[in-house]
Amino acid sequence: MANCPYCKGKVTLETVEKETKGMGILKQEILYSCPNCKSVLGISRGRYMG
Repeated sequence: MANCPYCKGKVTLETVEKETKGMGILKQEILYSCPNCKSVLGISRGRYMG
């Protein structure tokens, strides 16, 4: 369990909010945000390198 650096609320893998863009086959972007204050905690980007 971790604390949000902005609101100090509890954040777990089960409660973190995820917004996904892209199909995941060629390109996918995921935005992770705090379930308490909705602040952005991180962004993940992936690309198929086949």
